[in-house]
Amino acid sequence: MKVTFLAAPLTARSGVYRSARELVSEGRARGHDWHLHLGVSDAASGNAPATDPEWVSEIPAEPGGLRGVKRLSTQLLRTPSVTTSDLVVSLVPQSDMALALTNLPWIAYTRGLPWPASGEAASSKALVWRTLERMALKRARAVWATTEVLKRDLALGDRVRLVPAGIRPIPREWDGTGARHTAVWAARYDFDKNPELFMEALRDSSVSGVMYGSGKLKGHLHSIAPANVAVAGWVPPADIWNDAFAYVGTSRREAFGRSAVEAAMAGIPVILADSYGCASLLITDSDLRTRYVLPIDEVERWRAAVARLSSDESERARLSHHVAANAGRLTIAASVDTIVAELERVKHHV
Repeated sequence: MKVTFLAAPLTARSGVYRSARELVSEGRARGHDWHLHLGVSDAASGNAPATDPEWVSEIPAEPGGLRGVKRLSTQLLRTPSVTTSDLVVSLVPQSDMALALTNLPWIAYTRGLPWPASGEAASSKALVWRTLERMALKRARAVWATTEVLKRDLALGDRVRLVPAGIRPIPREWDGTGARHTAVWAARYDFDKNPELFMEALRDSSVSGVMYGSGKLKGHLHSIAPANVAVAGWVPPADIWNDAFAYVGTSRREAFGRSAVEAAMAGIPVILADSYGCASLLITDSDLRTRYVLPIDEVERWRAAVARLSSDESERARLSHHVAANAGRLTIAASVDTIVAELERVKHHV
């Protein structure tokens, strides 16, 4: 069965961009006829590979509201890798809406809440986007979600199947012992990622922090950052964990949390908002969960967690071992196993 995974438009070559490539590559390595079609904004941060295999197509695609969705739908009907597929798997909400305007057989693989949450957009815009996306999801052959958190937020009941995300295994580089000096934040500089909480957790602290990413809030964050927090912009993923004693994930909503899983695999202790889908997967010990899976409105608990990991080597080592062991189960191979099984479930309906 020929399956094309689709993500367009993308405004960064980061989470979905990287995980989609890994996912399809792993599937093809097992002999599946999988393909990948990416639509990427000209303003997207990060760099495309110098060359791509024949199963990847990457083309320009710009966000454009409802007109952009219609434009994408027309474009997809002119794309052979899409129109000749037995199934298309959409990875972003704009692709969901575009596919819903066609007669192509498709599956919505939701990687994050596919409409603005409270405070992220004007209420009228949020209502329109939520309504259109829910209408689109009703036309999909199946709806998948990466975590129980996202499945709950979608509020579509038993129609949503749990298909966990995963990443390529990362070598463990640290065991929590020895001196490291930097708390790391890595995400888009945007409202939903809640970057100001990271600053407040480190303000007036002796701990140094660095924020990696790109996005519309970059200038604002530069203007309000305390002296001990650097707003460093985008860097290659391999450089993020240099000197890191903790990854701090502050997002208001995070269906999975790729950066947190990468940190955990590398042995970096994590402090996560309780909105993270991966939080319950990475921190399963109840004592550790109380100290390191936190509500976003309790800043003093974030301050205490950062200070504790900075100063207490035995605590760092304990949390490093715990999250590294749990992250080792969140692999791209395990994700592909589930996807293959779910594709078989819908195959006879196509």
